[in-house]
Amino acid sequence: MQRARWLLSSLSIFACAGDSPEPAFSPIERTLAELRAQIDDGTSCRAIVRAYAQLHAERDPELRAFVTWNEAAAADAERLDAVPAGERGPLHCAPIVVKDNIDVAGLPTTGGVRALARSVPGEHAVIVARLVDAGAVVLGKTNMPDFALDGVNTLSSARGQTDNPYAAGVTVYGSSGGTAAALAASLGVVGLGTDTFGSLVQPASATGLVAIRPTQGLVSGAGVLPLMSLQDTPGPMARNVADAAALLAVIADGPAGEAYTRALDPDGLVGLTIGFDPLALQAVPLLGLTPDPEVADLFTASLAAIEQAGATTLAVEVLAPQFASLQAAVDGSFACMPVDFKQSLDAYLAALGPAAPRHDLAEILATGEFLPSVQDFVAGAAAQTDSIAASAACTGYQSARQAAQAGIVGLMDDRGLDLLVYPAANQPPFAAGEAPPAGWYGFQALSSPTGLPSLSLPMGLTARGGLPVGLILLARPGAEALLIQAAFALEQRQAPRVPPP
Repeated sequence: MQRARWLLSSLSIFACAGDSPEPAFSPIERTLAELRAQIDDGTSCRAIVRAYAQLHAERDPELRAFVTWNEAAAADAERLDAVPAGERGPLHCAPIVVKDNIDVAGLPTTGGVRALARSVPGEHAVIVARLVDAGAVVLGKTNMPDFALDGVNTLSSARGQTDNPYAAGVTVYGSSGGTAAALAASLGVVGLGTDTFGSLVQPASATGLVAIRPTQGLVSGAGVLPLMSLQDTPGPMARNVADAAALLAVIADGPAGEAYTRALDPDGLVGLTIGFDPLALQAVPLLGLTPDPEVADLFTASLAAIEQAGATTLAVEVLAPQFASLQAAVDGSFACMPVDFKQSLDAYLAALGPAAPRHDLAEILATGEFLPSVQDFVAGAAAQTDSIAASAACTGYQSARQAAQAGIVGLMDDRGLDLLVYPAANQPPFAAGEAPPAGWYGFQALSSPTGLPSLSLPMGLTARGGLPVGLILLARPGAEALLIQAAFALEQRQAPRVPPP
């Protein structure tokens, strides 16, 4: 009954322009292209934002995807309606959601932490400013675990537990889980997340979305509350590859933006060689791998679809020969993280000015207003005296990252691979708040600590639980356009996204 009311209300939203009613607008599963067509057909931006506000009011009390709704969104829509058609930006009236560690002027940036509930920046983050300049409307800030420290669940002291739109009580992973849940439930068209260790690709996998983790340094982190500046990167999330590419085209530094949207070729897999490691589908107790048969079946079907789309798939050994260098990069990142976190967070807070409610990590620690689960990390970071530049741990991490990246790129060169592909995780999402099941493994270590770009897209739902599972494409540095090209072609062949029930 609740779902019937939700669909009827979202399909019956009208606004008046003179004496004529506007076309009906439903926000459910809308794409950017459909949104543009609706606006061209006479729907106002204010009607579109009103529809999302109504759906947010109906759905978010259950999902807890948002920390803050942007009450200024209606005024922003009015302003955009006044822009002449010939002067509108590429994202005119695109309703976006923003992870709550990315600054939006006038809205709190909590980083999931109750101690920062009154920390309101006066300026947009660089990437938000670019999106707003392109015509986007920020609907609100989305939930994340405290300081982005939890990669397997989105629970925060600021908002609580985010639920998965596909199944109540199931995790959306972390730390971009709020953005993922919001987009999966159609509470926005596209969104921003950040990734330190799988925080874009894993939530996308759990909610049937597309996410791009850009090459380290491609997207500006200015105005982003940091966890580890050396490894953090913002990135786009969407329900399809074209929309994720459109977002990346706006937020990426440099002149390559148009290449991302030009890469949307339905024949983009023809002639490519895609490597996969059969070990990802096998039980390997030494590496802690126990794949779920349904995930293995979905991945096998995706490999078949890749071949049917014109690519060659090639079985190669990746995990075993690269395990030592990847583990060194992972260990190095966790050793450096407390040093980086303190220095980077203190610098972020200082940039907010003397009127900010918290001025450094020590003040946050003194409040105790964060989850008990992060107490040890926060206290350990606050006690650090090293700088990033002087820290042996951070220097060691950067060397290990370079070596791990070189090892993967070298393997791809030796085997003539354009891309690597692997499941985002070897088991489906599990119960929220629980530890991962025995044998669960997320494969983000090939990308996050190496700085290599990756793209996650859905490969279908499990038969037993109806839960989304994603696959990840991995590329050489700077090859985002190739990732988009291959993912778009696979998406056209497989059409793997299934909306939540």
